[in-house]
Amino acid sequence: MTEKPDRSLTNNLKAVTKTRLHEQIVFQIQSLIDKGRLKHGDQLPPERELATIFKVSRHSVREAIRIMEQKKVLKSRPGSGTYIILEDEPSVVEFLARAIDREKHTLGEIFQFRELLEPQIAGLAAQNATEADLSILQDILEQQQNELDDSTLSKDLDHDFHRALAKATGNSVLLQVIELLDHIFLKSRHAYSQSPHRNRLSIQGHQEIIKAVKKGDPTTAKELMADHLKAIKKLVISSSDHQTE
Repeated sequence: MTEKPDRSLTNNLKAVTKTRLHEQIVFQIQSLIDKGRLKHGDQLPPERELATIFKVSRHSVREAIRIMEQKKVLKSRPGSGTYIILEDEPSVVEFLARAIDREKHTLGEIFQFRELLEPQIAGLAAQNATEADLSILQDILEQQQNELDDSTLSKDLDHDFHRALAKATGNSVLLQVIELLDHIFLKSRHAYSQSPHRNRLSIQGHQEIIKAVKKGDPTTAKELMADHLKAIKKLVISSSDHQTE
């Protein structure tokens, strides 16, 4: 007999409000599985109901389900519903470990690209930043210092700092490129790598970069940005490694 969806699960799911909505849906469902709230054979609420719970389009729900089916965590049965499948738990663990390895490789490539681009941005900002630009950068830094323990907000503020630095270059084409690459760069600010330690490291790097930009010293600004990215990369890749332990 087909099991009915566990309506109590709706109390453990929250509306999604950020970009890349399907990834957040995947994260929430995976978290419930990890916590034992969802087990093998459990049926998810219907697609329409999930879209209402998460406050997203049905397209986002379908994309999340597709990804989890590829991970062999969910199984959609036509005319029946979508179910959790954890019959072979070791294979699921192995799959997740491989996925993390692939993510680590991607993160390495993203940081490699950032190390090519962002020191140049810092150097150009040191040459062209206005008083208004410097004020914005300083305001963001102060917000980072005040929100040290809020990982989500710290991630957003880190993004804001690097975007404001790109804007301070005065090069509109460069700023458009950065905005187009936002969805890629956000991977290097993934939630699992956020921590008070990373936030402090980020603040320290940003402080030194602002000083160089204020002095109009492009050479030092480039060097500080390169050092900053290397330090963050080392921490993020290390955090990724720990996910497989």
